[in-house]
Amino acid sequence: MDSRSLRVLEFAKILDLLAAETITPMGRERAEALAPATDLTVCRGRLAETTEAAVLRGAGEVPLRGARDLRPALHRATAGGPLDPQDLLDVAQTLQVARRLRGFVEGLRARVPRLAQTAGRITPLPHLEARIGTVLDDEGQVRDEASPNLRRIRTEQRTLERRIRENLDGFLRNATYAPMIQEALITLRSDRFVIPIRQEAKGQFPGIVHDQSSSGATVFMEPLAIVPLGNRQRELAAMEREEIRRLLLALTQAVAAEAEAITVTLEALGAVDLALAKAALSERFACTEPQLVEEGALDLRRARHPLLLLHLGEERVVPIDAELGRRFRTLVITGPNTGGKTVTLKTIGLLTLMAQAGLHIPVEAGSTLGVFPQVFADIGDEQSIEQNLSTFSSHLRAIVEILTTLRPPALVLLDEVAAGTDPTEGAALARAIIETLLERGAATAVTTHNTELKALAYQLPGVENGSVEFDPQTLQPTFRLLIGQPGPSNALIIARRLGLAGEIVDRAESYLSPERRRTDEILRDLAGDRQAAARDREEAARLRREATALAERYEADVARMQTERRRLVAEARREAEEWLRRTREELAEMLRQLRTARSADALEAARRRLAELAAQWAARSADAPGESGATLDTVSVGQVVYLPSLQRRGRVTALPDGRGEVEVEVGNVRARLALGALRAVSAAEAPPATGPAWATSAAGQTGLPRAVSTSITLRGQTVDEALPAVDRYLDEAALARLPQVTLIHGKGTGTLRRAIQEFLRGHPHVRAFRPGTAGEGGEGVTVVDLNV
Repeated sequence: MDSRSLRVLEFAKILDLLAAETITPMGRERAEALAPATDLTVCRGRLAETTEAAVLRGAGEVPLRGARDLRPALHRATAGGPLDPQDLLDVAQTLQVARRLRGFVEGLRARVPRLAQTAGRITPLPHLEARIGTVLDDEGQVRDEASPNLRRIRTEQRTLERRIRENLDGFLRNATYAPMIQEALITLRSDRFVIPIRQEAKGQFPGIVHDQSSSGATVFMEPLAIVPLGNRQRELAAMEREEIRRLLLALTQAVAAEAEAITVTLEALGAVDLALAKAALSERFACTEPQLVEEGALDLRRARHPLLLLHLGEERVVPIDAELGRRFRTLVITGPNTGGKTVTLKTIGLLTLMAQAGLHIPVEAGSTLGVFPQVFADIGDEQSIEQNLSTFSSHLRAIVEILTTLRPPALVLLDEVAAGTDPTEGAALARAIIETLLERGAATAVTTHNTELKALAYQLPGVENGSVEFDPQTLQPTFRLLIGQPGPSNALIIARRLGLAGEIVDRAESYLSPERRRTDEILRDLAGDRQAAARDREEAARLRREATALAERYEADVARMQTERRRLVAEARREAEEWLRRTREELAEMLRQLRTARSADALEAARRRLAELAAQWAARSADAPGESGATLDTVSVGQVVYLPSLQRRGRVTALPDGRGEVEVEVGNVRARLALGALRAVSAAEAPPATGPAWATSAAGQTGLPRAVSTSITLRGQTVDEALPAVDRYLDEAALARLPQVTLIHGKGTGTLRRAIQEFLRGHPHVRAFRPGTAGEGGEGVTVVDLNV
């Protein structure tokens, strides 16, 4: 990949953002070295890993924190040098993190097969973890239990120290030595226990001088009586150091023996960390996985430049739709300065590089990209000043280099092609360059102010015009890219808007040829017509979405009612079967009693009971009103009707609307049905019209209204979990006629809040929504007004 183009497109800034999302040194190293791949299979695999990493992040806290870069320690261990306790603790901790990570990923193998394969390269070494933990405590101190020899040494050290202190305490309490002692304390000098003696008394005190104070007034002396004990203490200290050295060396050798496996584990940790960082970056910029195609083409929908998102925020960045390579291979973009032409080129180039590096990109789902082994970008005057070149010479040198190294399929992005020289010659040169790139199979996008280049789309197959939109009403650029339409430069309009004297602008217009003025007028009229058509299309699309949503909800309501009907029928069948079973048992018992009693009273009692059972059976066998019921021309609120399609009764809750549809409540579900789909129920069969809404099944069961809360808590849920929950809750709230509800999503990073509010924009139950006030929960909640 061309290094200058990577620099011009600011790919390194994306890598900086990616590196900041990593957790481990190995992951950061991989992020900083990430480069776009040029093989389609590799690129698809990288993108799939990023998508899987998003699944991991959504499954909970990924156990990756605490892993250390063990490579320097492994190098020292394999070279034979002993590792210090902190190195060994790092080894144990990193192995523990790796083992937990492998288990975490393995538990999601079905959803993350690629990352499960990567994590599968981790070699669990619990025996090495345990061995290090047996020797070292959490502070890196060698445990007494590390070896029997060390335990014996330290036990003797403690006993010996106690004896020394007891002896020294005796000296401190001795009346003979009391006048000689500067201060009644025991201290250490040169690893020997000593007591402070006055300088003038050192010749009288039986001991060895090991140190003196800075003033010389005090000497620190070890009594001769404890010198043998002090000597033994020194011997034990040396033995302790040797035993610790031996233990650490043994652990070092154990680490060295597993160095190869640990190295592979570190590589796997870095790879998983990188994938998680890519997923984090994807979430940060609301990215999606683009579809990679074999042909050298691209179709980006609602694409946004990630660095603009970083600096300006999502609300201020205007998305663009860009295509190249299928219907045409060259796009000539015209339009005013500061209108977004250069940003368009940079967006196309940077998103291409990101996708080939395995990064999700900020585009709408369904966007496609080809894989380009070469991406060339000549944008700006990067080197013209420092190399003492004119703008024209700088750009031309870059184009020469591009044409020299170009091998299709390649993506070429040229900003202000052949600018900075005589306009006529520049236009001729630009056309020749564009034709050459087209002939050599490159996918090319160029920006220009040159009017002559706009005609190429009508003269050369494979060339298309594009323009950055300019609003003639506000005299401001909209930053939207329009494919298939050349754009006027609007230089004179902009000059007038910026305050240039009207007579000067009028004079300039008079110098334009009539053909040029007419062309600009046509282009501006086309732009206005296009904007009006775009608004009409957006309105039509909105209406289609609403109609589709209503149809889907109608189908869902019918499906829910059918499901409810099947459930009630099954429940009634179970109850009937249970009733029959109990009745059979009771009849059998009655027959047994009749056989044994044979009395008139028993016979009469049996007859009465049989009559009761017959009445119960008749009540259970009575069918609900069927299709024989009369059709209805009118209904009233509260009227009980029969629904043949569901074989259920329902209650009318709203009169027919403009489409002749009636709102009917069946059980806990409300739906709008055609008046012709309802049948009459006789007054004798209808239940009282007062009380809460209800519906009676064929089994005689009553569905009671269920209370619906005025709020729902979504904190801690992912976007994929929260949105279906919000959808179900809004259905229930609308059925319950709640005028206003509260969605509690928390503040966090704001990702869940934005996703929920975007979902609410097109929801048919939602009339309006707003953030909560300070007393309601602020940005942590969204208050929704419902259409009831």
